[in-house]
Amino acid sequence: MRDDRHTDLLVLGSGASGMTAALTASVLGLDVMLVEKADVVGGTTARSAGSAWVPNSRHSPPGRDSPDNALRYLRAVLGNRLDETRVRAFLAAAPQMVAFLEDNTAVAFRDYAHHPDYWATAEGATLSGRVLEPVPFDASVLGKAFAKLRPPLPEFMLLGGMMVDRTDIGHLLNARRSFASLRHSLGLVARYGADRLRFARGARLVMGNALVGRLYYSLLQRRIPILLSTEAVSLTPSGARITGALLQSDGTCVAVRSRAGVILATGGLSRNVEMRRRLLPPGVSAYSPVAEGAQGEGIALGEQVGGELSASDGGNGFWSPVSLRRRRDGSMAVFPHLVLDRGKPGLIAVDPRGRRFVSEAIDYHRFAEAMLAALTSFPGKPCFLVCDDRFIGKYGLGMVRPGRISLRQAVADGYVTRADTLEALAQTIGISSQALLQTVARHNGFARTGVDEDFAKGSDAYQQNLGDPRNRPNPCIGAIDKPPFYALAIHPSDIGTSCGLRTNAFAQVLRADASPIAGLYACGNDMVSIMAGAYPGPGINIGPGMTFGFIAARHAAANLTKSSAL
Repeated sequence: MRDDRHTDLLVLGSGASGMTAALTASVLGLDVMLVEKADVVGGTTARSAGSAWVPNSRHSPPGRDSPDNALRYLRAVLGNRLDETRVRAFLAAAPQMVAFLEDNTAVAFRDYAHHPDYWATAEGATLSGRVLEPVPFDASVLGKAFAKLRPPLPEFMLLGGMMVDRTDIGHLLNARRSFASLRHSLGLVARYGADRLRFARGARLVMGNALVGRLYYSLLQRRIPILLSTEAVSLTPSGARITGALLQSDGTCVAVRSRAGVILATGGLSRNVEMRRRLLPPGVSAYSPVAEGAQGEGIALGEQVGGELSASDGGNGFWSPVSLRRRRDGSMAVFPHLVLDRGKPGLIAVDPRGRRFVSEAIDYHRFAEAMLAALTSFPGKPCFLVCDDRFIGKYGLGMVRPGRISLRQAVADGYVTRADTLEALAQTIGISSQALLQTVARHNGFARTGVDEDFAKGSDAYQQNLGDPRNRPNPCIGAIDKPPFYALAIHPSDIGTSCGLRTNAFAQVLRADASPIAGLYACGNDMVSIMAGAYPGPGINIGPGMTFGFIAARHAAANLTKSSAL
């Protein structure tokens, strides 16, 4: 069976980048069709923290930053990998993207009061103003369509379906000591109970789920056609221009003719086994928290019509340490250790020799880079997070919540290893007892002085922000001395890929000779990242992804208007 359709712009992929492109084009007056291979919308964005790195937006404190200052920072971090043309295009358009969406759709952001850039001592770094988070969203307005929104990772929810952000976690931990926190916590639980009478999970969305929820709601409001469970088989060229695509859904072929072209936003290649083997470092775990649909189809479609796959520096990925745990349904839970445990006082990370290899409070990308280097001589082996009972009670550890919630089950199923002594812990996890004892003793000495003489943990504003400000003299360093002791295996994994189709400042896909393919755009992880394998701050996937989706849609709309006028 075959079905022919016509539209102004075809967008492939429903993460934040694709939905931003579709919304932008719609607001600009184009007929848009959005295609998603999965049976839900949201992509990896729905599983993420939802942060967007957008310097100099309307939410930034006035007078503290500038495009030139942000460029200086990126130049300091990226060095000779900086693509100044595309970076300048991003810095100019990103604030416009935020204002455009907030003025014309249900998308709403707010800034973090204090969130230092990851390279906090680099020239041009700031302490706040560049990181935006989505405002919590009440998804009950979606009604039955709520079921078509990809949920977050189960391990990021409480009570089987209640989302919480960092503010909520603070109130939950302080509920016994503060009436305001108790009231906030009781309100969360009451709201969640009411939601479960109508929905399969809580409808109060935060983080990445709030962002895609707001984008999805805006798409529905504008009545933009969304084709779920639909795969793009090939792009349709007409001469040197892309004029549509051939889609397939439930045995039906759909030939879509798109006057303004096609935007690729399918999420990159993180879940494509062959491309991972070919493009990512051999030490990267086979397991990734990225959405299952990120199979590299968008990149492959672009290559088929002459687009060039550009491999970035830095191993072609964005990295995070993860811990693994088999779920009851047999699937593998992949838990990224981003901000909640590594930087807190009273924990160290050790390699298979029992030695520290990095500051535990450094950003997750560089932490995992250090893991990859440390594990070069130990193929197939993990590193370990090591802490004591005081730490796990106060801060939790991975999927174990603060207050030791679910600790007994985590020990029983082998997710966490527990022992009464450090010697016994080392023997159980297969590392040198002597090395671990020496490592812990040296680190405990740093806890007394507040100075990490090996890796300078807690020495800059970003690392201090991950620590506990109540801990003195260093918010990131605490003694490990209260038994029992715990260890958790961690592995280097990707939270997205930095390689992708080569593009220009308008997000047009480029051929090997750098000429643009008319009518073909790429954004998000289908586009080679402007960050070139570095990780300057939180949201450097979502912020540029949404921005280049915005840029692509504007360029397509302008070209369509120009051709119509001729």
